[in-house]
Amino acid sequence: MHLVLGLVDLYTQICEGILLGEFNLLVACPRERERAARSEIQYFVGDLIEDPELKVSKTHISGLLTCKTSLDPFEVVQKLREFALENPYQFRFAIRFTPIEQCVESNLESIKDATRNLLEKIGEDESFRVTVRRRHTDLENMEVVIAVASVIQRKVDLDNPDKIVLVEIVGDVTGISILEDETDILSIMTMRDDQY
Repeated sequence: MHLVLGLVDLYTQICEGILLGEFNLLVACPRERERAARSEIQYFVGDLIEDPELKVSKTHISGLLTCKTSLDPFEVVQKLREFALENPYQFRFAIRFTPIEQCVESNLESIKDATRNLLEKIGEDESFRVTVRRRHTDLENMEVVIAVASVIQRKVDLDNPDKIVLVEIVGDVTGISILEDETDILSIMTMRDDQY
C-alpha cells in the first residue's frame, strides 16, 4: 500500500513539474491549504465557468498553485470577480487569481523576449509600470525591472500607469502579463475590505 501511495505521489510531482512550465493562471491561498484551494478552483473554474480541461497544480512554494485553463485567463478572472461580488465568502482558500499570458524560463533574456512578444498591448502613447513578484530566485527586483523596461520604449508612470507589466517569478519559471490595471487580478481579501 505504501509503495502504491509513493508511486502516486511521485507521478503527481512529475505531472506538477511539467504543468508548472505552462500555466496561465496563478492562484494564491493560505499556506498549507493548497488541497482545499485546489478543490475550490476546480469548482469555480472547472464546474461554474465550465472548463472541463482545467488542470490545477501545486508548486514547491507553500500557498501558491498554478493552473492551465483552456479559457482566456483574463475572462476567467472577470467571471470569478462577478461571482465573488455576490458571494465573497464562497472563496475561503483560493484568495487571489492572477492571469498569465506567457511563461518562460527565469532568466533576464527570456523575460525580455516575452515582454517584447506582449509589447503591442501597450500603445505608443500609453505609460507603463513594471511590477515584479519573486519567489525562490536569485534574480533581484531591480535587475528584472531594468531589463523589462529596457525593451519598452514608452513613458514610465509609477503612480498611475495605463498598463502594468506584471512579472511573476516562481522559481525556474516566470509568468508575464500586461494588465490594464490592478482589477485584472482578483484579490478576494481586497474585495472584502472594499465592501465593509
